[in-house]
Amino acid sequence: MIRRSTGLVAAFSRWPLLQPLQQRNYLLLWIGSVISYIGANLTFIAFPWLVLQISSDPLAVGSVMAVAGIPRAAFMLFGGAATDRFSPRTVLIVSTALRLVLMLVMALLTWEGSITLRQVFALAFLFGCLDAFYWPASNAILPQLLPSELLPPGNSLLQGAGQASLMLGPILAGLIISLVGDGQSLKGIAAVFFLDVVGFIISLITLSLITQSGVKQQPVEISVKSVFSSLAEGLSAVWHDMPVRIMTIVLAVFTLFFRGPYLVGIPVLADARFDEGALAFGMIMSSFGVGALVGIIVAGSIALPKDHWLGRILLLDFLILGSTFVVYGTTSNIELAMLVTAIAGFFDGYVIVILISWLQARVPETLIGRVMSVVMFCNNGLAPVSAAAAGWLLTISVAWTFLGTGLLLVALCCIGMAVPVIRQLGLPRYNATL
Repeated sequence: MIRRSTGLVAAFSRWPLLQPLQQRNYLLLWIGSVISYIGANLTFIAFPWLVLQISSDPLAVGSVMAVAGIPRAAFMLFGGAATDRFSPRTVLIVSTALRLVLMLVMALLTWEGSITLRQVFALAFLFGCLDAFYWPASNAILPQLLPSELLPPGNSLLQGAGQASLMLGPILAGLIISLVGDGQSLKGIAAVFFLDVVGFIISLITLSLITQSGVKQQPVEISVKSVFSSLAEGLSAVWHDMPVRIMTIVLAVFTLFFRGPYLVGIPVLADARFDEGALAFGMIMSSFGVGALVGIIVAGSIALPKDHWLGRILLLDFLILGSTFVVYGTTSNIELAMLVTAIAGFFDGYVIVILISWLQARVPETLIGRVMSVVMFCNNGLAPVSAAAAGWLLTISVAWTFLGTGLLLVALCCIGMAVPVIRQLGLPRYNATL
């Protein structure tokens, strides 16, 4: 039994953000997720560093990331179907166990110094396949653990932990690689991988301890026809719910015009525009992280906005993010760039929590894995396409890549604000549920 002091219980009661931690199952999920987030951000640094150490080829780093990203996007819809068929908890346990095995193999090969680039590509592909199942399940399990009124703070705590680990993980990974392997040896990289293995073990234990009484599960039928039928049901569910359909399309458009320039363009911009160089890259990314963390905390601490405000808030978020690109394309002042980035991070962190919570409360349990996988595909799966296009545009002009895409995003958001059905996500008129 989990015991808490009277003072801690009082803190939970006073601050809505902490109330989900009173739920045993959610607390277990949160602990495992925090450990998993830290491990993921440790390997976020160690993995590309390993590729550079064994290949000395920057192109190989991008190729490995693409090999991991392609199956992640291609199989995400199947991950959503598996989540609905076998339950989110089951999918999380199986995918975590398999990722643990892969990470252990990578750690052992790296420690022995026998790992090859071909093996790294194979492991990256397998990790991408498993991620495609883990991500939809991780978003689908929360409605089974918390009542709807606790979904916003529950999502906020999870998203906040992920954002905090994003700021801590890279620094910790760099220290481990430097101290254990003097910055060059594969031993330091292997030590990071072994630490991630421990994290997977802890996550697996916490997931196994979660109990779900009364959770309905579809009868298991494995066939090509049933799998594709399940996928079709998920796509149909998204298409026939007008608000979810509009939100998904808006997210897809945003991903195509924002993700690539942001992920690929910021380091290029820092090197070409700012005197601080690599330091400017870190300062801009950290500014976004700090702003997002504050926005996530705020979203989990206050009531959700009314449904008819969701479309406006989403478009406002993208309008602000597009405006940051306009600033990037026209200024060489790092302080200004950091300020607008922190503001954009705040709004984006806030919007992520409220949209996920809204979807989890709106979508029926039997469909949530598939619906979440479609939404995540549009929000993340299209990022490689955006990155490839941004890479080409950056070779032409760094400034105009940011200025052009920024102005285009601002214009699209203004058009969206002017169209009632987009501005209101179709909610007043189309109030159908899945």
